[in-house]
Amino acid sequence: MTRFLVGGRVLKTALAVTLSILIAQQLGLERVTLAAIVALLTVQRTFFHSLQQSMAKLGSVLLGGVLGTTFSFAFGVSPLGYGLVTLAAIYICLQLRWQDHIVLTAVTAITVIFSGSDLPWTFSLEQIFTAMLGAVCALAINYLFTPNHRKDVQEKLVRAEEGLRGAIDFIMLEMLEPGCDDTNFKEEIDRLDEIIGSGMEEAKLLREEQRFIINRETDSDRYRKTFHIYRSQLKRLEEMHRLAKRMPIRVPQAAPLVQLFRIVQKMQYKKCCGKIIHEQKVDQLMEKLEQSFAEMDLPKSREEFISRASLFHLFHEIQRYYNRMKNMPPAVIAERQK
Repeated sequence: MTRFLVGGRVLKTALAVTLSILIAQQLGLERVTLAAIVALLTVQRTFFHSLQQSMAKLGSVLLGGVLGTTFSFAFGVSPLGYGLVTLAAIYICLQLRWQDHIVLTAVTAITVIFSGSDLPWTFSLEQIFTAMLGAVCALAINYLFTPNHRKDVQEKLVRAEEGLRGAIDFIMLEMLEPGCDDTNFKEEIDRLDEIIGSGMEEAKLLREEQRFIINRETDSDRYRKTFHIYRSQLKRLEEMHRLAKRMPIRVPQAAPLVQLFRIVQKMQYKKCCGKIIHEQKVDQLMEKLEQSFAEMDLPKSREEFISRASLFHLFHEIQRYYNRMKNMPPAVIAERQK
């Protein structure tokens, strides 16, 4: 049986609608429905998105008020006036590319005509004020109860980095013990891919909150770059695992390669935490390993040849993984989470 959970956005929307109607009634406004509708449509996952929605809705109400006033003076309360104002609202919204605001514009215009007021422009102003009240209530609620997207993103960063190191452990074990049980590797990769995808979405939401910062790189930019690198690293680890699975036997050359991979694994964690890493020493170690591959004796069996060939390709994949890791933004994991 499916369980339906009430999330934070649902509660914020209900609170915004309640607050907007309460204030409208206290101010003596006769028609409070518009305030509730605007509040309902304005509440979004981020404050910036809510601000965009509120401006759009107020623009729709303003346009609807102008159209309703104009057609009310021209045709009065008549079916022809309703039809023509609806046609005008749809046409103008399409020209402005306001497809999402056609209904609100048309409803506002029709409501102004339906009021039958001798002064429709005063009724239009009241409608605009009511809509503004709903938008302000929704913005206030959204601002006061904005989710902590930074915390969510950093938690995803920590989990993804831990998962990458766990995948490296799988690969190193396969290199040292060919044919070992790796049934959990695929599940771990799928779980990691889901975490990274979710982290990217959270980083986008954080980016919306930081749109007001226009003169420098934001934290969300660094987080998104890190998640993109994580995803490319994940694909590289899958390729490494396939190479390790091809090894029929264990060969002595696997031990120094595993040692190198373990160093890269630790450097990745240090990079994320903003700690000092010694890239020059790792570069020198890689040069020595590459030279040792060139000086190896010829393999004595077909199994040894296949294993050494897989290790050679693994070595180059580790180099690519390491070079990509160096491009990661430093210190993306908060101090309290280290």
